[in-house]
Amino acid sequence: MLDETHFRSFPWLAWRFYGRWQHMRFSFDPQFDLPLGIDIGTSKLRMTYARWTAAGASVEAVTSRDRDAECDEDWLSSMLYEMRADLGAKTRSCAMALGSHEATIDVLTLPHMSHRDRTAAANIEAQRRYADGRDRLVRLFPTRNKERFLLATTPYSHVALRKQLAAKAGLRLTVLSIDGLTWSRFESSVLSVVDIGMTSTRIHSYDSGAPKVALYPFGGRNVTIEMARALGIDERSAEQRKRILGSSGTGEHLIEGLVAWIVASIEKGEPHSLPSVMLVGNGSRLPEIRRLLSDKLSQRRWLTGCNQLERSRYPKDIRRAAFSDWALSIALASTGSGAI
Repeated sequence: MLDETHFRSFPWLAWRFYGRWQHMRFSFDPQFDLPLGIDIGTSKLRMTYARWTAAGASVEAVTSRDRDAECDEDWLSSMLYEMRADLGAKTRSCAMALGSHEATIDVLTLPHMSHRDRTAAANIEAQRRYADGRDRLVRLFPTRNKERFLLATTPYSHVALRKQLAAKAGLRLTVLSIDGLTWSRFESSVLSVVDIGMTSTRIHSYDSGAPKVALYPFGGRNVTIEMARALGIDERSAEQRKRILGSSGTGEHLIEGLVAWIVASIEKGEPHSLPSVMLVGNGSRLPEIRRLLSDKLSQRRWLTGCNQLERSRYPKDIRRAAFSDWALSIALASTGSGAI
């Protein structure tokens, strides 16, 4: 006979069987959408749509848009809205990254204590190190050393701007990371990541798991300006010529100076059992830079792809040619850890 206690237990039994059904459903069909990886560069927007499969994260599609450095938030949000539609993605979750100029990463040594005490100690340390410490978002990340943590901070205003931009584009910001943390979790075998952007070059390296950034004030636009001066053409025509023919022998002294700095920065880093280097950024597609780096750092293993992109339906030649340009957006779509 069913009494009152049986009726009371029915909702709990229903939820219990529902939970088991969900577990079985994901066990047999583990595919689901990952957050859209959004790379907001100085001259380009990139968005990657990836799904989780039984083999791991797999890139479904990537799209990009050229942009001006002076474009406003409304233009950016409308472009992001269009890009998501182009990808055919149903998910509205997205992942973005803060640059090294927007967030800080420091090493903090703490004795064994509870999570609550560690969080309080991290906030106190942030207020001691930064004048605006009370206005910063503070997060701790563990390292291989149990007593060493990564102290990541960024002003709340930067977080609010990213959330506002995502909301205007009809998206939901679920992962906000930092460049250095994103690279370290994207490819664990990499010793250094060389990011050649439009106006500057950054080398992300790692010291006992702690990201470090070195900056060189040279980017792809410097080559474009030198080409325009040497050939007597406007900057727009020089950029188009550079994309098709490379630097065409102009600006060689500038490129050699950049390569010399990259080589010196990588060589003075600590040795690694897998001395791999990842070359990313739109400026890294110049064949002269790739050739010089391969000659001067021939003992290094240069990564030209990733498993996430190799599982995609893109042809091999496109995967090889576009990886350096798409790398950050793929990394953001593939890794959710390290989010602040």
